[in-house]
Amino acid sequence: MKNIPHQFNSIDKYFSALETVKQLIEEETPLRDENLGEQLLRNGVINPGRAGQSIEEYLEEQSQKTPSNRGYHTAARETIKFFKLIGFLVVYDNKSGELTPRAIQLLSVNNPNARKLLWRDSFMQFGVEGVDGEISHPYRILLKLTQDKPGIETSKLMLALEAENDSQEEYERILALSELEFNSILDEINISEHQARNAVKILPSFAVQVGDIRKQGNNTYPIGHISITEDEISTEIPDEVTTDEGIPYSQYRQVTSENIARDPIFNEISSVSIDLTESIRIRQNRLSHHQEIVRQLGLICEQSGFQLFEGKFDCLSTLEDSAIVFEVKTILPSMSDQEKQTVKGVGQLKYYKFSIIQRQMGFENIREILVYSQKPNDSLIEFCISENISIVWLDEGTFKVFYPENNSEIDFEPLNFI
Repeated sequence: MKNIPHQFNSIDKYFSALETVKQLIEEETPLRDENLGEQLLRNGVINPGRAGQSIEEYLEEQSQKTPSNRGYHTAARETIKFFKLIGFLVVYDNKSGELTPRAIQLLSVNNPNARKLLWRDSFMQFGVEGVDGEISHPYRILLKLTQDKPGIETSKLMLALEAENDSQEEYERILALSELEFNSILDEINISEHQARNAVKILPSFAVQVGDIRKQGNNTYPIGHISITEDEISTEIPDEVTTDEGIPYSQYRQVTSENIARDPIFNEISSVSIDLTESIRIRQNRLSHHQEIVRQLGLICEQSGFQLFEGKFDCLSTLEDSAIVFEVKTILPSMSDQEKQTVKGVGQLKYYKFSIIQRQMGFENIREILVYSQKPNDSLIEFCISENISIVWLDEGTFKVFYPENNSEIDFEPLNFI
């Protein structure tokens, strides 16, 4: 199993440590263990061994030990290793150092949320070399494990450091190992329980702090993330999350036209990432278009006095005791794609209407609307109308609706549907 330094498990601690490294570099102080360790102590990044012990007392006590056994030396050494590994620091033979542009950028940012994005990017990029020289990117593997196995035992996230490389074959091996009992995993990969505990001290904690995962008891879940598959694009929230009213957050939540259909944060596409291919890039573009359509719909409905909700459905607009549920489909000109998306959309509308809007939210007067990114084939319009589903599509920035009564196409107005 590959190893990464685990001196701290707090990004705030590492930020302070990085400021300390910058201080020594500017003072032209060599980045030796004793220099950085003492400055980490004096800056409050690490603390003396015992409560109430002064720094001077601690340093005197430590001086009686060999350098390799001095705690503050170890803290400095592990900190330097981490910053070198994550691409923040270059240390030269004479122990002078230089911060990389990535580190300088992080230190210059004051906004906490912006800092988290920079930390996340750094975690995504850092690779770890194994004994055979192959590189893996453990943070990416950890996130993929939590997304593929929501609720995975946190202890099993050690497997992110077990992968030899970023190949799909290696990931499948890791995924298979995650199905075993914890002790069986230890036997299979031949590591001790102590090594396993160290392996989950850092990365899962970082992922929690930047908002990629959450822990519940002994299990780990992905934070609401955008799921992109060949057939479906949807915003997914773990089932266990609830609103302040105790409603499962995955079912529905009130929103406004400003925060409905948030754009996803796409990870940088790289040749070493798992399952990041050209097809994913195409689907990302399709998803962005989908979210923009939902936002436009939400704004039109809100301007007409509707309240907005999103959840498993794309958008729900309610006014008094009436509700309009929308499912949005981005379609291609090909009939096969339009048919596939239509069949899926009709099924989604029927199920969400019954299971959520009627049973959970208590609405009875409900209209179902399937919204397309362009006008679909006439036969599909006829099919939807036969299922009492109205058809709306986007035509050069304007939503059009088909009225079967007079076979006409007019501008969409949500108030006409209640």
